Amino acid sequence: MNQYGPVDDATLIEALRALKQHGNQSAAARALKIPRPTFQGRILMAEARGLKPEPATPVPDAVPPRNVSAEEIIAHREKQFDQRKAHAQAILWRKFRVPVTGPYALMFFGDPHLDDDGCDLGLFKRHAELAARTPALYAVNIGDATNNWSGRLAALWAQQGTSAEEARIIVKHYLADSGIPWFLWLHGNHDLWPGPVGREVFEHHKPHFVELADWQAKVTLVSPGGHELRLWAAHNFKGTSIYNNLHGLERAAQMSDWAHLYVAGHHHDCGLRQGENAGRRFVYNLMRVRGYKFMDAHAETHGFPEYQFGSAGVAVIDPDGDKLNAVTCFMDPFEAVEFLTWKRARLTL
Repeated sequence: MNQYGPVDDATLIEALRALKQHGNQSAAARALKIPRPTFQGRILMAEARGLKPEPATPVPDAVPPRNVSAEEIIAHREKQFDQRKAHAQAILWRKFRVPVTGPYALMFFGDPHLDDDGCDLGLFKRHAELAARTPALYAVNIGDATNNWSGRLAALWAQQGTSAEEARIIVKHYLADSGIPWFLWLHGNHDLWPGPVGREVFEHHKPHFVELADWQAKVTLVSPGGHELRLWAAHNFKGTSIYNNLHGLERAAQMSDWAHLYVAGHHHDCGLRQGENAGRRFVYNLMRVRGYKFMDAHAETHGFPEYQFGSAGVAVIDPDGDKLNAVTCFMDPFEAVEFLTWKRARLTL
């Protein structure tokens, strides 16, 4: 044992390397600037430990580590979480400023499936033209703009007359070029599939004033006078009932977040309801829109009846109305526009 404590292996290997380089202990001790007896002791200890000098090979320059440190990763993840939390809080009941004074309307286009052979494109076109020419009316797509077949369902492209390229052209036309006053466009399950006419296509072609959202959106529409309408639009809500196709929406109104208006699609059926939650003290409206896909082979195979009405629905909003009259819903968009026109004409009386 050295009087100054044990000698580490690196020091002993250094002595062996010096001995090999200089050829004798005296020269090696002088090179290391240590007494010869100390050097000799180190050689003996190295031999006792079975150590050998490292071979003389090219020595590489130091390189930075491949990854950042754990501390840097953790700091980045903390910042990333804070950013995502701020985003999630900001989009919850995000405010949209209504650009007109007085009554306005929200038109909800049910599942379009624009490329499906069963899509009533004539009806969709008439509704699109109605929306484009009606002042103070703003549009929402409830999701499933196309079939967007993918995965095991991709074989269904061979069973429809519209190609993926033609579907993209139709989507671009109605999203960006038709004059429909979209302000909100939801992605349904078909849109979210990794197919050729899904979310990426919509994001590429959307005008800057159209907000896109996956599956659902909770928004607040603020009129110039300060009236706020809470809208919860979703491709669908959790919960089903064979006796009430509005069950999922009703469940959301009774048990989840409150809103003035709940709207869904997805099941290709329709319905309206207005009710009051006495315990929570608010009046709510439920609307389900069926969309434009008819002659659905899947529905026929599984015995689902085909709804004929409610492809699109309209809610007329009166910022000056009481709770019951503040929101009036229609399954017939043309009748709704007549009602909106009458309501707005009263502003000039």
